[in-house]
Amino acid sequence: MSNPLPTETQAQPLSEYELDLLKQEYFFLQNTIEDYNKQIWVIKALGITGTGGVLALMLQQKTNASAIALIGCTIPLFFWVLESQWKHFQRGFYPRVNQIEFILTNTYQLKAPAIYTSWSQTHKRNTNPKRKGYLWDGLLNRSVFISYVLEIAFLLVMAVIAPIIWK
Repeated sequence: MSNPLPTETQAQPLSEYELDLLKQEYFFLQNTIEDYNKQIWVIKALGITGTGGVLALMLQQKTNASAIALIGCTIPLFFWVLESQWKHFQRGFYPRVNQIEFILTNTYQLKAPAIYTSWSQTHKRNTNPKRKGYLWDGLLNRSVFISYVLEIAFLLVMAVIAPIIWK
């Protein structure tokens, strides 16, 4: 009978208490991630409202509409940076969720919970992304930047066509 060396890692089953703590941690992390999502939607809504305010001001000040649209492009930029920070913080919880799911499915052969793993498989995303950090997790994250790029593009188009429309 040989004892494994301390350097060899073997998955040891957890006690009932540890398993219960792991489950609690998992659902706490999932709730925390959802709370971040709620805040991110509020940030997106405020950014779109700000862009709508720029449009209203353009309609009111037709002679300065192009300048207002150009200056108004800063609103989506600010909200883009704010949301990217929240998304970056939120994504900091994903590795631990993935780790807990791995423990539950491999050590205990459970089929659930697998919220993160299932989502990643459905959307063909790697659970261990190649690129990490604020730039990729936040600023250049597709779910973050697309709406802001569209808002900025819309305002730039409005800056160009406003003088033509409101002669």
